[in-house]
Amino acid sequence: MTDTSVRIDGNRLSLPGGATVRFIRTLRLPETGTHPLPPGLGEFPVRRVADYAARVPEAWRARGGVMLPVYLREAMWLSFAGTREPAALQVGVGKVCAVSGRPWSDRLSRDPQNYVVLPRQPWLDGINSGTGTVRQFVAVPLGMGASVEGQVTGEEVWGGVQLQAFTLNDTELA
Repeated sequence: MTDTSVRIDGNRLSLPGGATVRFIRTLRLPETGTHPLPPGLGEFPVRRVADYAARVPEAWRARGGVMLPVYLREAMWLSFAGTREPAALQVGVGKVCAVSGRPWSDRLSRDPQNYVVLPRQPWLDGINSGTGTVRQFVAVPLGMGASVEGQVTGEEVWGGVQLQAFTLNDTELA
């Protein structure tokens, strides 16, 4: 039997197949220049949308999932753990693939690669913005054109972070 549920374990999100994701608060870096990975400043709390149904917008209740209390323009990076067997993890922001910087696809792709390989990849610190650069995960309001989604797709509909895990069996590993 395969576990297809997503669970919250403290401030960790446990995905099907055993991968866990932590959302790490960090310093906001300047947009220009090259910078080392900024320090982790603790984990963002992860909460079920359903537990706050009376206080969240209807659109959130309809989608379900989890939420993080993040201030506008606050930055984060994602920390991965929990899997010993190979797995592929897609990370999206507003339905834009953080790995490729292109619109989201529910299917794995090698060219361009739209997933990270676990357990080899311990973290993801931002969104591929092309030419070998990465932009931080930063909370911005929807509707102003400042989101990655708005810049890549021209629309701001989804927002948030999307995660999709694939356990790899012998067929996928071939």
